[in-house]
Amino acid sequence: MDVPPELQPEQIRKALAAKGLSEHVLLYESTTSSTNADVLEHYQKHGQLAIAICETQTAGKGRRGRQWHSPYAQNIYCTLSVEKTLPASHLGLLSILSGIAICEALLSCGIEGVQLKWPNDLVFQKKKLGGILIESRPVTTDRYFFAIGFGLNVHMRQSELDQIPQAATSLDLIQSEIVNRQSILITAIERVLTKVQQFDETQVAGMIDEFQQHDAFHAQKICVLNADEEIVGINSGINQYGQLKLQTEQGPVVFSAAEISMRGVD
Repeated sequence: MDVPPELQPEQIRKALAAKGLSEHVLLYESTTSSTNADVLEHYQKHGQLAIAICETQTAGKGRRGRQWHSPYAQNIYCTLSVEKTLPASHLGLLSILSGIAICEALLSCGIEGVQLKWPNDLVFQKKKLGGILIESRPVTTDRYFFAIGFGLNVHMRQSELDQIPQAATSLDLIQSEIVNRQSILITAIERVLTKVQQFDETQVAGMIDEFQQHDAFHAQKICVLNADEEIVGINSGINQYGQLKLQTEQGPVVFSAAEISMRGVD
């Protein structure tokens, strides 16, 4: 396969401006430690909202500090920032909301079948396609600065994916063709920003229903790993705080994303 083309930041700036998204500063580096760190640093220094993109990350991380595999110019590595008033109890909803937005963006680009694995993975046929990592900083009592980072495997071949210690896939493999990485990136940025900026407490019930439609493990038997304990039950979706609801033989239990990881049970 030929070396994929690099992103064109000027074209991206123009495309985002045409969509009414020119208030964010676009930060582009071919190599950076972390796009999340880039928008956080920019906000601290300049007080400006930013969108950071790159070709590769040297210290990219996923949930619970896991390293994010990031080969050069093959995937999407992006963080966008939002300043938003939100009750602290609802902060856990943002990664789910962002995941729904990315599923919608991919569908609008003709890529069907992408689902969500609670709390922040994007999967296709249970194989990992991408992930979301959100960091927040308080601005006032109930107002926060959010760095919403997401990554998507785009051009990675099966031989490269086999090096990852979990089942994974890429958009090229899903489509059986080379997809347009830049076009998908622009669409995802627009959809995530729009959905997050417009979100308020009146939309929580509808968002729970949306997640259910995208949930790769809806109503399925799953195993929750909580410290040294494994708890098996039926996935009952999420509550109004974004917590996982599990129906066990002993009764219903809820878990927050910080506490656990989960997997399907055959």
